[in-house]
Amino acid sequence: MKIYPTSHLPGRKVLLNNGKEYLYFSGTDYLGMGHHKGFLTYLKEGNSIYGTHFGSSRNNSLRLEIYEETETALAKFSGAPAALTTSSGMWAGQLLMKELPGIIASDLQHTNSHTSNIRYYYAPRVHPALWAAEFSPETSGWEDWANNTIQTIQESHSDCIHIICSDSIGSPFVERFDFSVFNKLPFHRRIYLIVDDSHGLGVLGENGGGILRTLSSIQQVKLIVSSSLNKALGIPGGVILGDFDSITSIRKSPFFSGASPSPPAYMYALNKLLESNTYPIVHQQLLDNMAYISEKLTETGLFVSTSTYPVFCSMNSKLFDFLEENGIMASCFSYPQPTDPPITRIVISAIHQKEDLDRLAEVCMKF
Repeated sequence: MKIYPTSHLPGRKVLLNNGKEYLYFSGTDYLGMGHHKGFLTYLKEGNSIYGTHFGSSRNNSLRLEIYEETETALAKFSGAPAALTTSSGMWAGQLLMKELPGIIASDLQHTNSHTSNIRYYYAPRVHPALWAAEFSPETSGWEDWANNTIQTIQESHSDCIHIICSDSIGSPFVERFDFSVFNKLPFHRRIYLIVDDSHGLGVLGENGGGILRTLSSIQQVKLIVSSSLNKALGIPGGVILGDFDSITSIRKSPFFSGASPSPPAYMYALNKLLESNTYPIVHQQLLDNMAYISEKLTETGLFVSTSTYPVFCSMNSKLFDFLEENGIMASCFSYPQPTDPPITRIVISAIHQKEDLDRLAEVCMKF
């Protein structure tokens, strides 16, 4: 894999250290928050109030209220009863998986129930953030896996506990998942649906609020969502979204107490962005760009994509080289493991202009 060093933050364009400039269609800054003037203003204000970091546990006797204020705003934005922020999306997922046994034990205690059998169901290509000790890779397609999971749960003993783990949308190879299939799950079973929404929060759902509101209609499961904030929302941190009891349980964890939080200046900026409804505005700009370019790229026959989602994928590695030769920087690398096949991935951002999109379509059509 060829490396392209740069000392500049990519936006619509990226300037490499060799002096070459490219149109940039890569990364995960779907809303273009890295260059958003309002965000930069709020971050500067936050730094002036809180400094650069908070060198303390969130569970210390001295508490910075901005964390709880921002978590309340995040819960409202996503439609969750409660939210808890962490230093990264990876840690949000791993912390959740570490604390699930404790959450389950608490739930059982409240209902005077017991179990000796907990079973995990990992979706194909689920993000490593949700890998626990019981993880084993799934080789079938997502739909087959989901139907097999439902059948297994239907046939299981009533005292078994089931933990279903999936991403909200496929990445790096884009794939839309039909979670409505889980409405076939039986009632009167203990089922936990754990979803990583790192590539959905800020992009999927009404105003970019993510997938939680959609999944909340599945009555047979207890839903908990983890997500990175450092993709569409532009904040170096992560979040866990769920019911009050689960979030309270995780908050008491030594793994939460012993971990450093996201910098408070970013929490301040995030809170301000949520208060000012900035995200719905830039989310609409992203949707407008998608409406403008989707048909043009689809007509080339080069890509796998899904409606209203800003990612276009191809297994043709020569496409990446052709784009690079024509002044367009996409991405093509193996992920999450070095043995995975490289995927050429084009990402549309809210900050792309029509002339950028026209050029992208023109080059893809030439290929």
